[in-house]
Amino acid sequence: MRDLIELANLLNKTKLKSSGILGIILEPDSKMQQLYDALVSQKVRSDEEALTWLSEGGDDASKLPNLKNKLKERMLDSVFLLDFKEPGFSDRQRAYFECYKKWAAAMILVMRNAKVVGYDVLEKLLRHAIRFEFTELTCDILRALRIHYSTTGGDLKKYESIREQLHHYQEIWHLENRVEDFYTELIIRYVNSKATKMEVSEQAKLYYGIIKPDLEKCESFKLQLFGRLIQVFAYSSVNDYVTTARLCEEAVQFFDQKEYDSGFPLQIFYYNLITCYLQLREFEKGQQIIERCQGLVEHGSFNWFKLQELFFLLAMHTAHYETAARIMDRVMGDARFDNQSFQITEVWKIYQAYIHFLIKVGKLSAENLSSPRHARFKLSKFLNETPVFSKDKRGMNIPILVIQILYALADREYQQCIDRMEGIEKYCSRYLKQNDTFRSNCFIKMLLQIPIYAFHRERVTRQTQKLYSMLCSVPMEVANQTYEIEIIPYEALWQMTVNALEKEPTRTESLRMRLP
Repeated sequence: MRDLIELANLLNKTKLKSSGILGIILEPDSKMQQLYDALVSQKVRSDEEALTWLSEGGDDASKLPNLKNKLKERMLDSVFLLDFKEPGFSDRQRAYFECYKKWAAAMILVMRNAKVVGYDVLEKLLRHAIRFEFTELTCDILRALRIHYSTTGGDLKKYESIREQLHHYQEIWHLENRVEDFYTELIIRYVNSKATKMEVSEQAKLYYGIIKPDLEKCESFKLQLFGRLIQVFAYSSVNDYVTTARLCEEAVQFFDQKEYDSGFPLQIFYYNLITCYLQLREFEKGQQIIERCQGLVEHGSFNWFKLQELFFLLAMHTAHYETAARIMDRVMGDARFDNQSFQITEVWKIYQAYIHFLIKVGKLSAENLSSPRHARFKLSKFLNETPVFSKDKRGMNIPILVIQILYALADREYQQCIDRMEGIEKYCSRYLKQNDTFRSNCFIKMLLQIPIYAFHRERVTRQTQKLYSMLCSVPMEVANQTYEIEIIPYEALWQMTVNALEKEPTRTESLRMRLP
């Protein structure tokens, strides 16, 4: 059902309905049109709900597979009718959609023996493909024209010109393909894990050494994009934010100088710049770029969700908790949220847990949350909804582990707190020994002292002073730790934790004695 929801939402936000074309694609009052409306209105979000919807309408539930297939085929056929000239698209994005539509049309014409008009479309299309640096499409067009001028056309001069151009762009395509392969080999390591990886940094530097001569002699869009991303990755993967920021600024300057609005690369390098400013505590710069980027990304897209993550963290790290709550409310209340990949949904569910912790300790009012999905938050449900990141032992499992302890402390569930902490020491010794988790190691060790000193505020504060000083000696901006791990900076989070403890130890003294 997810594929149908995705297609229906795509068609719904275009002008097909207002232009009357949608009424031709989907016959009014037909079952396909009714299912389409149910998908758009979110009345149907799964096969189970679709079966219920059919039954309530008096239809045979066994017809659902056939109905789904017909609706999907009809919506796929209408993709070529979509208007991609909306203001939110960059010049290059609009050109990409238009060029590939014309490429498909031209090849259909050629194969149906309408060759005069087909090859005329290809000749005109070639100029646009070259201008916007669509290297692969350029090669496809030139191959088709090479066949034409070597056979039907019989124009030797034109044939030799086309053949020479093809060889030139095939060389560029080869360079682009190699650098893209290098990039995908690096980025796959980070799909399910946020942990810092020194070996990835070394591999990125090795790859960059190989492609650097190509970058210096060729300014191809895709070559420069992936090449610069590899260069950035060599430093961002070990959290060298100063160097990363400089490289991102250089990349932004390069793509800004293109004769067309490139859009996508600016989003990527601006995103990385924001992460650097977040860690370097340059919050005003980060805020300015976020506001600039809001107009570059399509609302509800993957990049839009990732940008809101940075906006949320920027607000949390500057103690603008009300702003952070509003961001979370808007994101998780978006109609497209539930259909996102786990990389999006699990992160925001972790953020949701921290927002509710702030409510528990009085740093935030529940009135800041308007969406009904935030009204009740259950820790047990949260743990079941973050299965992938719970396995990321040196990455996003750290904030998941920490929030469980914090909830037990805030609720004064001391025995539960002890039960959770019994395994935490082994976790620290197994996963948090390396430099990239130094701050997390310090913070969790501080948490371990709480039951030892009977959950007593003054004792805990006194006995953790050395660990707290160690934590402060390596601030976030110089720590070799991925920025996503600390939802709230540990210094601020520790003060909230201490303030939630008992002022007197009498009620919890017996609990302290039960620790191993």
